[in-house]
Amino acid sequence: MKNLILKSLSIYLNAINLFSSRIGGKHAFYIFCYPFKARISTKQQAFLDTAHQFKLPVDDFEIQCYRWGSGPKNILFVHGWQSNAYRWKKYIENLPQDQFTIYAFDAPGHGNSGSRIGNVPLYEKAIQIIMDHIGNAESIVSHSIGSFSSLYYIKEHPELQPNKMVSLATPDSIDDFLQYYFESFKLSKRTIQNFINYFNAYTQKDLSVFRLENLLSTNTSSGLIIHDEEDETVTVDYSKKLNKLWPHSTLVITNGLGHKLKHEKIVRMVNKFVLAPMA
Repeated sequence: MKNLILKSLSIYLNAINLFSSRIGGKHAFYIFCYPFKARISTKQQAFLDTAHQFKLPVDDFEIQCYRWGSGPKNILFVHGWQSNAYRWKKYIENLPQDQFTIYAFDAPGHGNSGSRIGNVPLYEKAIQIIMDHIGNAESIVSHSIGSFSSLYYIKEHPELQPNKMVSLATPDSIDDFLQYYFESFKLSKRTIQNFINYFNAYTQKDLSVFRLENLLSTNTSSGLIIHDEEDETVTVDYSKKLNKLWPHSTLVITNGLGHKLKHEKIVRMVNKFVLAPMA
């Protein structure tokens, strides 16, 4: 069934790009950005309902935001692709809520948030809107595309960067995801070029901007980078690269936890890092 869908979309995209470069490029872009979000389960919603919930506008939709605790230090959690704020349950439950006010959100196109698509610029906009609302954060804890988007946010707003940032399984650039997308859908050269043209117009930036080496020049946050050797989604080499680019960062390499890094020891490590006083 999956192969049939891929083949049908491939035929459609390559065909429509023969007739209209803009419409074809737009459709290729939107399919690339579609997260196929999973419905939030009853169990997940029960936890999210323990938070104070509020919505904030981003472009022509709203993002669903959550807040726990009332401490003096703000901390923001940013989840990855095809996930939602429930991902951070164990972290949130193990942080002292008299010390922290804890924020999380469902990214655009994910969970209970609006938008049919999600991408790095939309993630970054969501982070900016939340920061405007809460008055910045001492720490950001993020995973995968959420980590890349958080680094992009810091690059775009260096005056608002947090004191600490945790990056879990961070990708290197958009290039890898694009290559996988282009090959999986067997897109023609014309379709690929139309996609790139639409992407550049949509972001008002060249694709080359979205690479780690272009995101760290103004980053003075203290960083904790965690990545697993057996991550089959994002290679650990990217976090090794990130560590070299990030002057005030520490790299921890795990084994056997995969891309999601869901383990009690990761929770303890991250929470210990954000709880520690600044040097």
